[in-house]
Amino acid sequence: MKKNILFLITLVSTVHLFANITLPKIFGDNMVLQRNKPIPLWGWGKPNEKITIRFNHQTKTVTTDLNGNWKVNLDKESAGGPYQLVLKGINTVTFKNILVGEVWICSGQSNMEMPIEGWGKINNYQEEIAAANYPQIRHIKIPNAVNSTPQKDISQGEWKICSPQTAGDFTATGYFFARELYNQLKIPIGLINTSWGGTHVETWTSREGFES
Repeated sequence: MKKNILFLITLVSTVHLFANITLPKIFGDNMVLQRNKPIPLWGWGKPNEKITIRFNHQTKTVTTDLNGNWKVNLDKESAGGPYQLVLKGINTVTFKNILVGEVWICSGQSNMEMPIEGWGKINNYQEEIAAANYPQIRHIKIPNAVNSTPQKDISQGEWKICSPQTAGDFTATGYFFARELYNQLKIPIGLINTSWGGTHVETWTSREGFES
């Protein structure tokens, strides 16, 4: 009897957890989406739930599977924005101030992880931070975490707009790269910072990579 009650509680909790539309935390306000490519979106909801997605001039619909998973590709977009992304099912999820442009993953060890401010190795870092007024450059830091298997989501994440108030925490290498790119292209630039100082290449290698 106790086992049956425990199973029922677990089942109800699981259904409640996925009753509302949710997306991985890589998606959020102020994010940058890749231009000129189909834009993948995915997440969770109630099983067999119909979800309507609106972005710029696009409207897409998708139905979750029996486990509540869903995935859809938006059509490719040219650089621009800001836009809203609205997903409507049982609940409504809205992301604001979204740009479309060039998105780059900044990965590696300490020479990529090093922020503009904090380690004392960037020449004239105070002047650089004071001049970092680039609202079309955005940055998200992926939390450092060790897992034995691939994860469906990150523990937290926030897209930050480049300004003197936020730039000090940006990857320095990524920021100077993004600034140069922006000055040449004049389109939004997004940085996904997945660096972790001192890590070995083996920790970044998949199980399949080791097995081969």
